[in-house]
Parts: sequence; structure tokens; C-alpha cells
Amino acid sequence: MTLGCSKIAYRITLILEMLCDGKWHRIEQLEQLMDLKDFEVKEITKFLSDYDFAEVDEENSRVRVSRDFRKILVQNAT
Repeated sequence: MTLGCSKIAYRITLILEMLCDGKWHRIEQLEQLMDLKDFEVKEITKFLSDYDFAEVDEENSRVRVSRDFRKILVQNAT
């Protein structure tokens, strides 16, 4: 069970690293880059959205890091 949690946490971290530039990223692009299935990326991006780490534009199938979370990332990077 711990392995599953570690694997999910790792994937969440990778997606956040890709999104940290603040730009919109296509869900399909994340699927290809991370070699994940559609439902896996959607599950992760929904989690990120639910906790205000990311904004999901379902109509255009894209995601980006939320502005507030990006501010935190930028502050911690300096």
C-alpha cells in the first residue's frame, strides 16, 4: 500500500514540476510525457484542482498551476 502512495505522490510531484511555469498544458501532453493513461492524469489534476494547487479547464482539456500556489513555489525557489 505504501508503494502505491509513493507512486501517486511521485506522479503528483512530476505534474506540478511541469506546471510550475504557470502556462496552460494540454492533458494529452501530460499523458504522453508521463506515460500515463487519460484517467490517471484526470484523477491527479482533479486532486490538484480540489486543493487549489491547479486550475483545470475541462472544456479545452488543459491544466495549469494556480496563481496562489505559483506564488508559493516562486517564494520557495528564491
